[in-house]
Amino acid sequence: MNAPRSAPTRPDADLIRTLEAADYHPLWDRYKRITPVAPRSRDLPMHWRWREFEPLAERAAKEVPIEDVERRALIMTNPAFGGDTVTTSNLIGAFTILEPGDHAVPHRHTAAAIRFATRAEGAVTIVNGRRCEMRDGDLVLTPPWCWHGHINESDRRTYWFDAANMPLVCGLEANFFEPGRRDDAKFWDVDEGDERLYRAAGLAPASDPPRPAHSPKYRYPGEETRRVLAALAPGADGARTLRYVHPQTGGPVMPTLDCYAMRLAAGATTQPVRATWNAIVLVVAGEGRSTVGERTFEWARHDVFTVPHWTWAAHTASGGSADLFLVTDRAVYEALDLARVERQ
Repeated sequence: MNAPRSAPTRPDADLIRTLEAADYHPLWDRYKRITPVAPRSRDLPMHWRWREFEPLAERAAKEVPIEDVERRALIMTNPAFGGDTVTTSNLIGAFTILEPGDHAVPHRHTAAAIRFATRAEGAVTIVNGRRCEMRDGDLVLTPPWCWHGHINESDRRTYWFDAANMPLVCGLEANFFEPGRRDDAKFWDVDEGDERLYRAAGLAPASDPPRPAHSPKYRYPGEETRRVLAALAPGADGARTLRYVHPQTGGPVMPTLDCYAMRLAAGATTQPVRATWNAIVLVVAGEGRSTVGERTFEWARHDVFTVPHWTWAAHTASGGSADLFLVTDRAVYEALDLARVERQ
């Protein structure tokens, strides 16, 4: 019996070992790894069902006093990231739960975050001295380094969807965090403040001074979003899509988070699209299915799923129209001139 033939030794094998021992890597040996021909997402698409989340939220509400924690929130995590608290590349998605009378302590951080009101009637978010009430479908921004805290002023449990780019900011090693005080009564004793100036779409003070890169408008009412979606003509992909914008620039609401509202017509499937950025999708209303990469998700109201970068995605509403909310890191890719979209 012939012995197995050993693999031929590379003529540069000794050189490569010597280079690696000296903390060098030869480009010719690994250029395909560091310059792939196309993006490859680390994570597969994921789907979290509200009906499976709600019993866990019930336990968290009963077993975790708000006075003992910074936030009573449950973050959706993707096992592709090896136990790290990541929903999809650069982003996390979560639901926050408040019991009646709960005050979530103020704090601020350099990560950008948003709140989207799902079952949040009676909840209020305070952002940099502005009172932002949370009604059905409202989007509330908490821009980088803005103080924010939450109250449930109702007599029932409230929920809302959160998203933030903490994985991106921590990956850049640029995160700072400052806790507030639980006994700071003045923090909560505020009214709408400057939010009044940006309540009406298309109107802003003529003498408005220069602002930070994030939107000066913190609350985007769901009522207005639904009204404009109803009036909007479908786009090339078959969906009606709105971008939440900075009212002074028309750009994204924050330099590192970009948000969209999408309405799907009953029975119509959107054109498959893939892009270099990542998205977390919240089902705001209706039922349907989405094919993301090789996976198909049957979804219902308050479900959440991901669309990892450079992954084909198409969506279909069933039984009636459906509304989706998308939070993305598109603005990051646009700022770096890395944004790219393909359609089938």
